[in-house]
Amino acid sequence: HARCEGLNMIEAVLVVLTNAVAGREEDFDDWYTHIHMRDALRFRGSIAAQRFKWAERQAQDYPSGYGWDYMALYDVFDPARFSREHMENALTPRMMVTDAIRMDGLNDYHYFPLQFRDNAPGMRHTGGVIMEQIKVAHGDENAFIDWYNAHYFSAALVRPGVRKGAFMKFLPQGQLVDMVPVHNFVATWHIDDSAAIDMWRQDQALENCALIDQPSLSVTCWEPVTPKITEDEIIHTSAAGLAEEERARAHMGDRVMTDRGDELKTV
Repeated sequence: HARCEGLNMIEAVLVVLTNAVAGREEDFDDWYTHIHMRDALRFRGSIAAQRFKWAERQAQDYPSGYGWDYMALYDVFDPARFSREHMENALTPRMMVTDAIRMDGLNDYHYFPLQFRDNAPGMRHTGGVIMEQIKVAHGDENAFIDWYNAHYFSAALVRPGVRKGAFMKFLPQGQLVDMVPVHNFVATWHIDDSAAIDMWRQDQALENCALIDQPSLSVTCWEPVTPKITEDEIIHTSAAGLAEEERARAHMGDRVMTDRGDELKTV
């Protein structure tokens, strides 16, 4: 029967922050791009994915570092099913995990869209991403959502170089890990021009919002590592894509994790 998952609306975005083992960045990159993303998109519940790396130009200063070097965004239409397939298949032949990934500090949570706008629908985006990570006290969540939707979102969307924006909230259902993230809200802004970063540096709206926990507020910038790839492009893969995957698997060999350990009890 015909697969029609790609026609489903995005129900959640899985935001994944990772690091490579020191000195194993090339192995990590090869595995994530040519093996792991493809494995994940073969699972039912997914739509598309894209990888990013820490950008040289940032919207905030991080004198003590940020904590993660890589980010992946997965568009998901059934987060519960997507998470269940991860849990059932991690560290099996259906989802082999390289030993070049650092498991300490692995950060992956589904966030559920509250508002989404695209200034150029139908055109594939090739630029970077600005991500806002925001913590709001439980009793202030509704007031914050009202403020962000009614005032901040529309103003940020018309900043020069902004292609599209998504404002999202963490909800406990359908999660990969049984933990609550520091930030209960995330916004991703896809940009076509790095000059847009200057607009985030200049604008003080988030810093002036009394509803936001300011010490934990984080605005980071990310450069693309891969183009966005869809589930359909993996299911109906090209000969070149399959050859790259086979090459990457041969290169990885048996340098994979076999013990789930504490970090992978529920992943």
